Amino acid sequence: LDSNLQQPYTDAEIQEIDNFATELVQEKIGGGLYTLGVPFEKDKILSSVRLMSKDPLAYSLAEVDIAYGKMERAALKDQSLFASRYYSKAGKAVEKLLRNPKADVRQMILDWGIRAEDYDLACRWGKMQEAGGMPAAMRRMMAGGPAQPSGQHPGRTHGNPGEMPSQSGMTGGMPATMRLDAKQEAVAKAVFTLKTTLEKVNFYREALQQSPRTELQAMLDALDGGYVAPTSGGDFIANPSTLPTGRNLYAINAETTPTATAWEKGKKMAEEMLADYAKNHEGRIPAKVSFTLWSGSFIESEGATLAQIFYLLGVEPVRDRFGRVLDVRLIPPEELGRPRIDVVVQTSGQFRDLAASRLELLQRAILLASQASDKGENFVAQGNVAAERLLLEKGYSPQEARELSTTRVFGGLNGMSGTGITGMVQAGDRWENESEISDTYLHNMGAMYGSSQAWGDFKEGLFEAALQNTDVVVQPRQSNTWGALSLDHVYEFMGGLTLTVRNVTGKDPDNYFNDLRNRYNARVQDLRSAIGVEARTTFFNPKYIQEQMKGGASSAATFSELVANTYGWNVMKPSAIDNQMWDEIYNVYVKDVNQLGVREFFERESPAALQEMTGVMLETARKGYWEASPGQLADIANLHAELVEEYGACCNGFTCGNALLKDFVSQNLDPAKAEQYRGEVRRALQAVPQTDGQRSVVLEKENPDAVALAKAVDGTRLILIVFGVVAALAIVAAVLLIRKKRK
Repeated sequence: LDSNLQQPYTDAEIQEIDNFATELVQEKIGGGLYTLGVPFEKDKILSSVRLMSKDPLAYSLAEVDIAYGKMERAALKDQSLFASRYYSKAGKAVEKLLRNPKADVRQMILDWGIRAEDYDLACRWGKMQEAGGMPAAMRRMMAGGPAQPSGQHPGRTHGNPGEMPSQSGMTGGMPATMRLDAKQEAVAKAVFTLKTTLEKVNFYREALQQSPRTELQAMLDALDGGYVAPTSGGDFIANPSTLPTGRNLYAINAETTPTATAWEKGKKMAEEMLADYAKNHEGRIPAKVSFTLWSGSFIESEGATLAQIFYLLGVEPVRDRFGRVLDVRLIPPEELGRPRIDVVVQTSGQFRDLAASRLELLQRAILLASQASDKGENFVAQGNVAAERLLLEKGYSPQEARELSTTRVFGGLNGMSGTGITGMVQAGDRWENESEISDTYLHNMGAMYGSSQAWGDFKEGLFEAALQNTDVVVQPRQSNTWGALSLDHVYEFMGGLTLTVRNVTGKDPDNYFNDLRNRYNARVQDLRSAIGVEARTTFFNPKYIQEQMKGGASSAATFSELVANTYGWNVMKPSAIDNQMWDEIYNVYVKDVNQLGVREFFERESPAALQEMTGVMLETARKGYWEASPGQLADIANLHAELVEEYGACCNGFTCGNALLKDFVSQNLDPAKAEQYRGEVRRALQAVPQTDGQRSVVLEKENPDAVALAKAVDGTRLILIVFGVVAALAIVAAVLLIRKKRK
């Protein structure tokens, strides 16, 4: 938020700041790197249990209050109020159970003001969910869940995968259905979640204690041809059903997506995004939204982003009696209450291979929405007109332009999984205008994947035509283990699409994450807020840095990746990263304002990582994304040069081969040090063999002796050549001698 003395913050802006501060406090932060087979520390087990338990308890308490009429649902947006009212209660309950595992769960729930009859109703409702005419374990497996409830220990049957689970889930005379009104069902579901979560608190603790051991045992079982029990996968904070770990991860039955739960989440996220966009754009809604589909979020959310896309188009799933979504139908315009919004979808390679039928269903939904005979605006139909016009300008025939204008689903060319732009972005001297990156992106991600008849086909200019009028770019996020800064694929896909939209349309689109990390509160989050939260809670958080340092060289590489990905976002969306971000990186990692011994850590564990970090910072300044002061540039350049002098030039995508960066570094050094720096880089480059007339500039970052190794290889090559010549002469001499004897 911009501030000045003449215009004070509004109440809404103050609320936004309060929510941001509360989110920082509640953010789930990874505690270092995990090593296979090494037990978790006790304090990390307890903190993980708290994080797994507090969300379902807090949100279920809120749902009960909403059903009882004690709170309006809109109040959930006040994160500070929600935290003080519900998180504190949830936290106290978890601590009580950790101290006394035999505490009376029913009495704890009644002490919260929940009526005894509602507790009993919840128990009956829960049994109904476990019934349904077949064993509970079988029902869970058919629905795509684990065979065992997450509150039970999974059994392993060595060499006997056909053994069926126990049928104790049968409930005798319990009816398969209960007639409940909306309020009763809301209360029953919320109270049942309270009950089951409280009952699992100490199971989570035990499961985390045994997980390292069960992982090793499962690996041995698998290698021995034994059976390893299945489970869903992912971040165990977001999906506690994964515990204990050490089980065989399965994906999803794509045909059942979006599930009924995912449909409700998708609608909610669509409405939130439209409301936030309207707030920032004088009440207007976006004409077109571009999405990235990833397999991880698709699996763990059961297709929530897919549901959001359908709802924006104004269509809904059509399910058969087995729960499969085989078709879509139009939502009537009077029920929808807004225009149908156009979409473009880019798929990752994994999603394409996992859920091909969903991509075809998406294309069918787009075609259906574009043909809807609604009164008033239909942005999908308008998108077809804009695409057709551009295709005609590019030389397509009228018939072909009309047929191709409805295409909205795209992905990697020739079956590629990635975009192919990350190396280009990092090699800053390979491009000076972002349109060069955009052109590469349009080509590499321009294959069509919405129709089996043209699966993977490429038409020049078609992806560009589909992106016309895009106002928003959306990326799903389902795990606490990565974010916008910590995973380069986010700036590669979401960022690459954003940069391309900007170059195709001339306007910078808004960016949102579908935040699916909390299954009880799916929401949308704008990109700048997501970056701000991640940076404050990890990148600039002294506790996080100290914890990561325990991971040695791997952690050093993690810090380096954070800096590189920040630069990547600067390229993809300059407005997402401001000067203060780079100033803070400089303060924390160059000046070591927290006095953590940052330089000593990097020099001990991985000098190459700090070389790369300083190189990225200098490249960011050279490109004009960071207005660094002369003093800052001199400090960073001197640190970079000293590392090169001490450990050799550990070349990577950013340094060594980038001649413009090399000159920029030299300009910020005194002449003597600059000459020494250039000499070290020159020696590193000379040590790398040439290929096709081009000198390779990538050395192993982890190997500071790469130059010596290259010289050793050259020496070995020379010895082999000499040996070969001597051997050849010996053979010739032998042949001549044999001929002479024969004569």
